[in-house]
Amino acid sequence: MNYPQACPTIPPLPASAHLVREQRWLNDQRLVTFIIVASVGYQAVLCLLNTLVLPMSRSLVGLAEAIILMACVPLLVRRLLPGVVILACLAAAMLCLLSIINNQVNVKAFRDIAIPLCYFWLGCNIGRLELADRALKVAICMVLAMGMFELLLLDRYTRWFDIFSYYVSIGSIDPAMDFVREDRLQANGMRPEGIGRTLLPGLLGPHRVSSVFLEPVSLGNFASLCAAWGLARTHWRDGIFFVVAAVIMMVLCDSRFALMTVSSFVVLRLLVHGSLLNFCIFAPIAAILLLLVIGYTTPNETGRILNDDLQGRLAYSGWSLLQFDALKLLGIGHTKVYYDEGYAHTLATFGLPMALVFWCSFWLLPISSATSQRFRAMVSLYIALILCISGFSFFALKSAGLLWFLVGCSLQKPAPTPGQPSYTGGKDAS
Repeated sequence: MNYPQACPTIPPLPASAHLVREQRWLNDQRLVTFIIVASVGYQAVLCLLNTLVLPMSRSLVGLAEAIILMACVPLLVRRLLPGVVILACLAAAMLCLLSIINNQVNVKAFRDIAIPLCYFWLGCNIGRLELADRALKVAICMVLAMGMFELLLLDRYTRWFDIFSYYVSIGSIDPAMDFVREDRLQANGMRPEGIGRTLLPGLLGPHRVSSVFLEPVSLGNFASLCAAWGLARTHWRDGIFFVVAAVIMMVLCDSRFALMTVSSFVVLRLLVHGSLLNFCIFAPIAAILLLLVIGYTTPNETGRILNDDLQGRLAYSGWSLLQFDALKLLGIGHTKVYYDEGYAHTLATFGLPMALVFWCSFWLLPISSATSQRFRAMVSLYIALILCISGFSFFALKSAGLLWFLVGCSLQKPAPTPGQPSYTGGKDAS
């Protein structure tokens, strides 16, 4: 009787090959950690330099962001992503066309497109959850350490990090406000009397911690992303650190937005599963309809002026959207800057067609696991909510870079490197 021949045994890699692979892993880990930490904390470094060395400017901030983006290049060149290149070319062409029609070049629009494309490309080429976990944990530890320093030693913190002067130097705050502020924090660094802190007011007082982000709003956004990254995981042990850290940061900065988004993530994680998560594709549409209804039913802008609360900010966003006509939906003819109205800012900057192309591209990503499916749904909720109340923070490097890096990593399809076998996902791939 003829027996089938046994499968040939694959010889083990020599020790030198293991050492090379280990060194590549360590190099990747160091570079990715540097990029994430720099993206999160570069504003604090610039603020420190502004306080102790030389005045900063908007140009120097742009230079710092360009250096961080250039650090991504060694990892980007490992694999060309045709979809990202096509989106980049399409977006550049559309923005050039809008610049010609509007007779004005919007440099910030090009930058706002470059950040998500670059960091998504970076995350795709990394594609390993454990590597992203380690980089994010280092960034969280840095944020918490600086946050506790600010909370416990505020006077010394502001002597080194004069946040108010930094924002005056880069042109984000009117220097005339210096005569009415005693602290050296950002404008929303203290809860004003009559509004008060929402989370632990008796223990923490009116101070809202901003840590390396220099403004508490950005710390709340960072906390939301950390919570989404942890709650999306299949095994709770893989995500518990990120969720607990997110709650601590949310309390420190007294972020009502983070409280709302993290609560939404928890409900989504517990109650929505499988294909039902795909309904989150309609989250921005539902948010826009809600804003239009609130704006239409709120008779005037008096509520916004007298009550800077959630209802007032939603009404203000609704009023802005009600002013759009067909041309303005295409990004043509805008003369107003939308600071706190994210949907109006997005439509005015990129136009409805480009916004739809990017949103559909996000939902056509090749999802490979339940973790990535949950994370995409939570990111969709985050985007839908933040654009209701904030115009620029969604596009800020310190949060947008991390967001799109994690989205790319969640696909768990890393670029192959010489001497390294294809990665099929770890224990979180289910």
